[in-house]
Amino acid sequence: MMKVGEVFLPDDQDFRQFKAECTSDQGWTVCYDKSSCRVATKKNSSSLFDVIRVQSEFSGISGDLLYDVIHDGQYRSTWDTAMLECYEICSVLPNSDIGYYSIKSPAPFKNRDFVTQRCWLDFGSNSEKYIINHSVNHLREQPRKNCVRGISYLTGYLIIPSGPTSCTFYYMTQSDPGGSLPAWLVNKVSKVLVPKVMKKLAKACTKYDKWKANNQPSHKPWLYPEQMTLPRYNPSEIGSFDVNETLTASANTGEANVGENAVEIDSFVKDD
Repeated sequence: MMKVGEVFLPDDQDFRQFKAECTSDQGWTVCYDKSSCRVATKKNSSSLFDVIRVQSEFSGISGDLLYDVIHDGQYRSTWDTAMLECYEICSVLPNSDIGYYSIKSPAPFKNRDFVTQRCWLDFGSNSEKYIINHSVNHLREQPRKNCVRGISYLTGYLIIPSGPTSCTFYYMTQSDPGGSLPAWLVNKVSKVLVPKVMKKLAKACTKYDKWKANNQPSHKPWLYPEQMTLPRYNPSEIGSFDVNETLTASANTGEANVGENAVEIDSFVKDD
C-alpha cells in the first residue's frame, strides 16, 4: 500500500484493500450511529490520532453524481465553508495528481493544510468508485506561516451504488493534523462535525446538476483524462518526507491547553 512521501502508482488490488478496510467492522468502535450516518474509530500505529471512518447512506443521489461532486474542486468552493484553498499542482497519471488543500479550523486553533498525491478508480456507471490520497513533499508547496502542515497517511472515499439513484458512501482517514491538538477535539469531530459535513455533502449533490450546466458542463477531467491540462509530474520536484520532522516543526502551537468550553465547534460547520 502507499507510503507517505512516495509518489505511488496503485493497482486494482490497492483499491480493493482500501475497500476491505472500509467495509470490515473488525477493530472498529462505533461512536455515532443515526440518521443514515455511522461514524467509527480505530487505533493505529502511525499516529496518536484514531483512524476515522464514516459510512453514510444517500437516497436520491446516484453514485455517479456523488463522484462528480467530490471531484469537482471548483464546485466545492461553493458549498464547503471549511475549505480555504484547493488546487492541483501536477498530473502523475491519467487517474492521479498532486494537489494542495487547506482547511479552516475553529478558533483559536490554527488552520491546517495538506499536500497529497490523489489517485482514483472508476469502474463505470452505477459501479464502485474510489478516491484515495496520501501526503507527499512537493518542493513548490513548502509549509506556510499561517497553516500547520498535516499528514495524510491514507485518506479516501469509496462509493458503492445501491440502486440507480442511491449509494453507500464511505470516507476513511488515517491522518495527523499536526500541532498539539487536545484529545477531546477528535471526539468532537467524530460526533458533531462529521455528521454535519455529510448533510452538507448530500445537499450539495442536489444542486450540482443545475450549477454544472452553467459552469463548463462537459469539463470533467476525472472522467475524461484528455481534458487534463496540468503540467506533468517531475520527480525532481518531490523532496524527502520525514514524518517526525514535519510533526516536530509544528508541535509548539499552544493548542493542547485549549479547553472544550472555549471552542464553539458545534457551529463551525454552518447549516445552510
